[in-house]
Amino acid sequence: MAVCSYCRSTLLREADVVRNIGRMSEVIEDHTRIQITTSGQYEGRNFAVVGRIQLRYEDGFWNEWHVLFDDGTAGWLSDGSGQYVFTLEKGAPSKAPAFEQIRPGAVIPWDGQRFTATDVRTAQCVAGEGELPFQVGSGYVARVADFRSGERFLTLDYSEGETPKVYLGVATTLEALKCQLLRSAEQVEDTAGKLAGKAKALECPSCGAGIDNVPGKADHLVCPSCHAEVALEGDKAEVLKKHDEITQAHTTLQLGDVATIDKVKWQLIGLMRCREYGSDESSTWTEYLLFHATKGFLWLVESDEGWTRTSVLNRLPDDQGTGLRYDGRSYTRKWDYGSEVIYAAGAFNWRVSIGDKTWVTDYYGPDGILSQEKSEAEITWSKSQKVSAREIAEWFGRPADAIAGPAPLTAGRSPLHGFAKAASWAAVIFNAPQLFRGGVLTLLILGLALLMLWVPVWSARTSVFADVGDD
Repeated sequence: MAVCSYCRSTLLREADVVRNIGRMSEVIEDHTRIQITTSGQYEGRNFAVVGRIQLRYEDGFWNEWHVLFDDGTAGWLSDGSGQYVFTLEKGAPSKAPAFEQIRPGAVIPWDGQRFTATDVRTAQCVAGEGELPFQVGSGYVARVADFRSGERFLTLDYSEGETPKVYLGVATTLEALKCQLLRSAEQVEDTAGKLAGKAKALECPSCGAGIDNVPGKADHLVCPSCHAEVALEGDKAEVLKKHDEITQAHTTLQLGDVATIDKVKWQLIGLMRCREYGSDESSTWTEYLLFHATKGFLWLVESDEGWTRTSVLNRLPDDQGTGLRYDGRSYTRKWDYGSEVIYAAGAFNWRVSIGDKTWVTDYYGPDGILSQEKSEAEITWSKSQKVSAREIAEWFGRPADAIAGPAPLTAGRSPLHGFAKAASWAAVIFNAPQLFRGGVLTLLILGLALLMLWVPVWSARTSVFADVGDD
């Protein structure tokens, strides 16, 4: 099957006859650097990109690039939010779970390894271009479950029935694939988020306010003025959800700010504030999304513990039972807590909604923190490293004292905190009658007991960030 680049007709070849089976929607140019004619190497073999389909799900979309090797065999290069996976079809498995039974975190054995489900979803093909190996059009439904084991990647594709097709490959980078003829940074910035040749200034379809600094960087945004959730598709902007009036959040960094990190300029395109739930502590933090046309996405996180620089991982850590192993270093499980979005503004590479919840598990190691975020549809991993307030100020061209550092009395959570709090209240309530009868001596004894109870908690709180080392 092929999609004509001029008229968008979808052409199907049957024997020696070519039939026009309809029209395919025009692809939306996003921040991808890949294009038809891009070439590279995989496992020592040369390949060329000849086609692609775009698949959209509830919260975003991704590209699947069809590639051909010199010997005529085919493969797929998946491209989503700056992460790349190269896979080859391996046929149908002798045994596989039903699609409806797969949940993020499920484990299946394959090729002598254990693979963990990290993404399970139903998506629709919304556009395509170039040469494709099967008949597909707008409305084609894909039911896929992705599994990972370290850098290895396994997809079970249930799109054509109950028995899935298997695609096996690896998480990779454009550099590792030795890709050539990629789109330049200028091409990405000029066309991302638009249909080819159709540039249009963006106004919020809900309130009419102009949205600066974000067009072309992502496919979902939250209006800073009215907080409506807006989906971008080509030259159209559609309101997905309106929210009641939300108090404007005051943040250290603002949309449009530019940071120079390691001589690379990053633009701040989105920010969201989250709060913790599901534990004895209640804290909030702010996450800032930065974008660069060829480097992709980067997060900065501001909390009472200070600042961290966070990158999403394209390779799973090795589960050691009691901890993790990643890049030759060990990480110990430390915190489990829920994260809920309470404020968002700007553009994102997925749909952010106020009220979104994920469950987070943090693992501390000698050079940073590995975090697993789990939702109903996916599991993602990220690595965070401590950054000083002075470095943040330098990156954004601010005075050295313009960026706040960590709050000294709230630097971390202690697993003893809940116990200490409950024990303190119990001690006060139980000894209340004695306080009135025993006078100063009883008060001093109770105070000393409470002090001894809380010293380990304060010690653990102030030492949390020391566990991850200094950069």
